[in-house]
Amino acid sequence: MTEKTVTAAIVTYNRLPLLKESLAAVLAQNNYLSHVIVVDNLSTDGTKEYLDGLDDARIVVHHADENLGGAGGFNQAVRLFGEQLNDDFIWLMDDDTIPEPDTLSHLVEFTLEHPEVGFVNSQVRWGRVNGNPSWMNVTAPRPFTWQRYLMNSKEPAVEVVNATFVSVMFSREMVAMVGLPQKEYFIWGDDMEYTNRIADIKRGYMVMNSIAVHKSKENTKPGDIVAETDDSRLWRYNYEYRNRVLTARRISKKEMFKVVSVAILRDWRKTLLRKNVTSRGKKLNIIMRGLWRGLFFNPAIEYVLGLKMAKTQSLRDSEMDLLD
Repeated sequence: MTEKTVTAAIVTYNRLPLLKESLAAVLAQNNYLSHVIVVDNLSTDGTKEYLDGLDDARIVVHHADENLGGAGGFNQAVRLFGEQLNDDFIWLMDDDTIPEPDTLSHLVEFTLEHPEVGFVNSQVRWGRVNGNPSWMNVTAPRPFTWQRYLMNSKEPAVEVVNATFVSVMFSREMVAMVGLPQKEYFIWGDDMEYTNRIADIKRGYMVMNSIAVHKSKENTKPGDIVAETDDSRLWRYNYEYRNRVLTARRISKKEMFKVVSVAILRDWRKTLLRKNVTSRGKKLNIIMRGLWRGLFFNPAIEYVLGLKMAKTQSLRDSEMDLLD
């Protein structure tokens, strides 16, 4: 059997020192790596000059004409993978993701042993390889499956409902089935929506011995507007709530109502009533405006030119058929 090949993809914006560390760690993978796509979102810190000076045939550089946001960058990376390269899998990460030398090998080998999977992702640690979990990258195990992991701690992977774009890998076949990441999300939530699409067809797994380090500035929970103290980051939450509603809508009406209810009864209520909340009025407005926009936000899903195939039956539909 011909050895499978992988394209890694890194999206970067004005974090040259971290990009250098991430790219070096990716290029040092001990197996399977064939190409590395780097999407530069119009950085102004010398990133363009650094990338243009690299001399490695494996590296494919794309300089965006504008800041596409993380979502637009990953959309472009997967498009380049589909249109210009012929590798079997694509492995996505931010520019502050530092994989271990065997991180990719563990993802590929689990996938080869379990060809029915839709995506695989790494355990993500914050700051260092023996650090705490990176809370913004912790994904939920699939309901009614996690109990078996309590019984057998040697399970090679945990089934998860979605994943973040911090060391996640999926196949060319899945790209053909589900299309591209939603560039209109701009920032936050595009990874959850995209891996939800994959997991609706084939299941996702976190591979336990595949480790990546996320060198984010803080180890914060995702989308916690109540605890946010940096006023300069509040604009991101406009996208957070809008995108969160669309992601839920694409699952079911029930999920959409749940997401909207939680945002109002938990986030909006806590923001209103909790003491010492910074920028209270601005946050209350952002939550309601974002939820409202999410009800009408519905960009079309794009597909790679010449790479589209029919989806298999939704796993949710299959489960309903079994219940009938």
